[in-house]
Amino acid sequence: MTPSITINNTIVEPNSVNWFAVFPLFMGVTSLITSEFIPICLLTPIAQELHVSEGVAGQTITAVGILAVITSIFISPLTKSINRKLVLISFSILLIISNIKIAFAPNYLVMLLARGILGICVGGFWSMATAITLQLAPAKDIARALAIVYAGVSVATIIALPISSYLDNLIGWRNVFLVVALIGFFALVNQVLALPHLVPQPDNNFQGMISLLKTSWVSVGILATIFSYSGYHLFFSYLRPFLQVDLKLTPANLTITLLIFGLANCLGTCLAGYLMSHLFKSIMLSVHLLLAFTAFMLMLCDNKEVIENIVLIISWGSLFGFIPVGWSTWISKTLPNKAELIGGLSVASIQFSISMAAAMGGMLLNYWRINYIFVAASGVLLLACLLIMMSFSIYKKMAGISL
Repeated sequence: MTPSITINNTIVEPNSVNWFAVFPLFMGVTSLITSEFIPICLLTPIAQELHVSEGVAGQTITAVGILAVITSIFISPLTKSINRKLVLISFSILLIISNIKIAFAPNYLVMLLARGILGICVGGFWSMATAITLQLAPAKDIARALAIVYAGVSVATIIALPISSYLDNLIGWRNVFLVVALIGFFALVNQVLALPHLVPQPDNNFQGMISLLKTSWVSVGILATIFSYSGYHLFFSYLRPFLQVDLKLTPANLTITLLIFGLANCLGTCLAGYLMSHLFKSIMLSVHLLLAFTAFMLMLCDNKEVIENIVLIISWGSLFGFIPVGWSTWISKTLPNKAELIGGLSVASIQFSISMAAAMGGMLLNYWRINYIFVAASGVLLLACLLIMMSFSIYKKMAGISL
């Protein structure tokens, strides 16, 4: 495979895809997202053992988001001269440490602190993932390469939901986190062996970041990203309590449902890699509209209509597969030379949205009912759709290029 080269510190795209190096990124994303979202499926046993409510236990997701936001903003400027391979390896080591600390956490506070360490890993790795992929694949193959990298989100969904639920019944939630630490170790070994020397992008400084935010289509796009991920995670963060408490699924049916949800998410990601290359704008808008419609239909469905609810939930999972690929493709299409800086801003917005969604969802779940979460998710996703149209329209006027 042809590696990327640099001339005067300017990154030049490779002639062909370095698939051997793309795989460690996929593994890194898989271990990160599994670690981040595994409490979603383990909220009930974690809450019971640590003597907190499920809403409070859900704030372990918020803790990750807060540290991820801070890290994603500062990591590129603070490491602007360091080989990106070394930076990614450092994050993978911290991820392993975080999961081990969670597995042995004696109380909720220690678990919250360990989740904060994980937030550093998530913010740093995510913010650089798209920029590094641009060094490993030419423009014509970027959508496919990104789809493979972000397929890690789908695989993590399978691991974090059905498999962790099944393992929880066998070995307990603490040992599940040790299994995730083992996945992180496998990702670390792959990164050490397969990643090439990865050059930082030039002009990675706070001035460049501020300049990007002053660009109207970028700032509107970042706001759209916040609403996009918030709308999805409002419900996703509390998926297990809905299935277990509201729909009253048995442990076996719960595991099967979560497995199908994860597989549907994988299918959506695979389709996104192909469709985003040809119909980017149409797909981005359609997916958000369909997610909003799905959330609205879930609100209308009675809890006794178990099959109908499950079909809608599986649809929800498949549609989300398009979101990470979509926003990463947006970066590669509009700001390939500023991918690290915009990647940092994008990840900050994503993690902020996940944290706010978990916090808002926890409040709605504790004080009202799950239906309020569906209504909120639908409204937020419709606002995301409006902001996407605004950002794309401004970009076309300024750059003269239609997305």
